[in-house]
Amino acid sequence: MNRRISAHYVFPVNSAPIRNGIIEIDEQGSIVKVINPGKEIKEQAGVEFYNGILVPGFVNTHCHIELSHLKNKIPQHTRLHNFVGYVSRFRNTDEQFIRKAIEKADFEMQKNGIVALGDISNNALSIEIKKKSKIKYHTFIETFSLDPALADKKIEEAKKLQQKFSMNNLDSSIVPHAPYSISTKLFDLLKKIMQENKSPVTIHNQETASENELFKNKSGILYETFKSWGIEFQDFYPTGKNSLASVINYLPPNNNCILVHNTFSKKEDIQQANTKLKNIYWTFCPNANLYIENSLPDIQLFYRENQKCCIGTDSLASNTQLSILEELKTIQNYFPEIPLHELIKWATLNGAQALNLHSKFGSFEQGKQSCINLITGIDYKNMRLSKKSTIKVLV
Repeated sequence: MNRRISAHYVFPVNSAPIRNGIIEIDEQGSIVKVINPGKEIKEQAGVEFYNGILVPGFVNTHCHIELSHLKNKIPQHTRLHNFVGYVSRFRNTDEQFIRKAIEKADFEMQKNGIVALGDISNNALSIEIKKKSKIKYHTFIETFSLDPALADKKIEEAKKLQQKFSMNNLDSSIVPHAPYSISTKLFDLLKKIMQENKSPVTIHNQETASENELFKNKSGILYETFKSWGIEFQDFYPTGKNSLASVINYLPPNNNCILVHNTFSKKEDIQQANTKLKNIYWTFCPNANLYIENSLPDIQLFYRENQKCCIGTDSLASNTQLSILEELKTIQNYFPEIPLHELIKWATLNGAQALNLHSKFGSFEQGKQSCINLITGIDYKNMRLSKKSTIKVLV
């Protein structure tokens, strides 16, 4: 027997919110149809009615679950150059401890209504959890080195790791870490791989102001910090441009390209990216940006420029929880002009499209999988989330 679920509003995402809408699902959990009743249905027999809004399962387009064991280990507001040092210092520990933290993080995300995830990996420790999880994972195998002599070795290591994911039927892509951590030779090799695979790709982008300073002048706190660690910039030459403009030609123009953080991206960066890349998705992790740099991207700029935006949580090394809802509440608090229906789209359909998972996830449409999230504590007068808004997975 089919199940009918309703609430004060249903957000199909591919169309406008429906007052007192009804979602009908079959016994296999697939969506049969979305109904606009045009009248109050609260008392109709056979309909489950909830106080709140119904939205599709969330898509988290950026996380590092293999860093979950670093929760509460790194102080807040250290800025990126210090944060990277803390991660390097603390990340290697007992593998069983790391796996338990990954498993706990995976369960937390399921409880928070996340159905799909773009996850950054440097090792194979997450494979067994991903195989068993209800979450659909796309793993981004992260590659980095500023030493051109190591470029071939880094590619071979990434291919061997990707093979492990493939043997376990887990989707993956080999991708660069960030503009400031890749040699020219490694970028060349990566671009060839990314173009051949045609899979979604991702890169950390303009997470700190010193990233732009590094590319403009070969100076700044990021540059000085790396030099103090003994990292040589022998293959690096300043371009006089921001970091994104400096590396944009190394990114595959036809792949889905997920640019993450964008904390210090400006209008000129958006325009430059759109002249070079056909399928850009700008991912924001606001709570992590506040945790590390105590700064936020100009998210309303991306909204006004009609860009495709997505939501990520980053890791528990840089966040207190893995909740897309909490990220949306932060964005709404700082950028109230962005409407709720747009934020929900960023957290669902846009993310699903970025990861090439939109045939199954991202909207309430016939035949799609029917994860249904109930969000309560809604300010209906202004159609906004509130501080008391919470999430519950209904299906």
